[in-house]
Amino acid sequence: MNIKPASSLAILFILIIISACASQEHTAQAPEVEMTFQEVPMPDQLISDEFPRPDEWAKYPGGQQVLNRTIQLSIRIPEQARREGYAGRVIITYVVDEYGEAGRVEAVMSPHESITEMYRSIIENLNQWEPAILDDEPVAQQYMIISTFRDGNAEVNN
Repeated sequence: MNIKPASSLAILFILIIISACASQEHTAQAPEVEMTFQEVPMPDQLISDEFPRPDEWAKYPGGQQVLNRTIQLSIRIPEQARREGYAGRVIITYVVDEYGEAGRVEAVMSPHESITEMYRSIIENLNQWEPAILDDEPVAQQYMIISTFRDGNAEVNN
């Protein structure tokens, strides 16, 4: 797979989304303050006929940093995964639809079903987005989260 430098940067941004300690005992949310919506570009490899490059990217309140922090602070390894073992790579895709709702969560790869469900819950409970715009119309946009769980930690992959 040949990845362009711009794609690598986008992938790196998404990889930063996930890095939290498995020993966290509660789910935290990013502080609620009034924020402007800022564009969150998606990686080039997710652009397709179904998810074309928009004129304006989907926007999340506070932008990429707040999105990353919200997801990171929400990671809590499910007890079932702790008991049964959960080391491995996780690749999750999700869609921000034309109404600004995050959903359609799919596990491309996951070491445990309960980890997939944890991500599904985190993503489906994100704040409302402003949808991407293409030809003056809102369109759906796909995103990806990649992380590795090992020795009680969620680690960022490069």
